[in-house]
Amino acid sequence: MKYLLVSLALATVCISTVYSQMIPQCLCTQVAPCKKEYEESVIPCADQCQKYASAVGADYTKLRQCLVQQQPQIQSTMKCVEEKYANSCASVPGAMVKKRYPETLKIAAMSEINSMLSKLGISNEVKGLLSTGKKLFSCMRKCLDNKAGNCAKTLGCGLDLPSDSTMVKNAKQCAVESGFDTPGVQQICQCASRAGVR
Repeated sequence: MKYLLVSLALATVCISTVYSQMIPQCLCTQVAPCKKEYEESVIPCADQCQKYASAVGADYTKLRQCLVQQQPQIQSTMKCVEEKYANSCASVPGAMVKKRYPETLKIAAMSEINSMLSKLGISNEVKGLLSTGKKLFSCMRKCLDNKAGNCAKTLGCGLDLPSDSTMVKNAKQCAVESGFDTPGVQQICQCASRAGVR
């Protein structure tokens, strides 16, 4: 369960990819306001998507407190990911990048989660939780996009990012460095368990 919680949180932070048509690379000045909106929308979006927490038996008020307690680590993870991709936007116009799609990151993140759960031998035990987690991820992604004014679509540009699997790996590394290591994740799991997550 600890890997599921961390991976789902990280999946809401990443921007995803698929290689197809070329689009203009976003200017850093265009992206800055969007990043701020995304950062400020995590808790409000969790509130908006709380029905998925209830679906796994959780008392959302208690679960929300778990999330609020972890907000410094979440923000640190987001900052770390942002720093890894500091050169993904352009300082001057003219560059082109491959267009990317959010669904492919979701697939890469879920693949990584499934792999971790299989290695731990608990994939069957958390199948229902994982299904709810996918719905929560979709709800969070849509909410974050809406709160940020659908930046990815309205700007009509993209970022120069690595493959989805590399992004998931980097996000996982950032999470560990930000305190989502084994003891940190155990603390989240205990908090979630006290909130009623089954």
